[in-house]
Amino acid sequence: MNMTTLSGDALLQALNQAKEETKSGLCDVFTAKLERLAVHIRNNYLTPIESAELLEQEAEAMRSQQREDV
Repeated sequence: MNMTTLSGDALLQALNQAKEETKSGLCDVFTAKLERLAVHIRNNYLTPIESAELLEQEAEAMRSQQREDV
């Protein structure tokens, strides 16, 4: 296994880069999910109540998935 030793500023820079890459990836996933939901809402002419219920179901599904991954 090839391991590199990082210290001080280099370690902080690597951590910040990893943090930004993670945030960017999460943003991509979340916005894609929102776009799919918007298309579903529009294509199926969901009412505001139905749309809110769909969003609540998706939020709970995301919470459940996160709990499984922990």
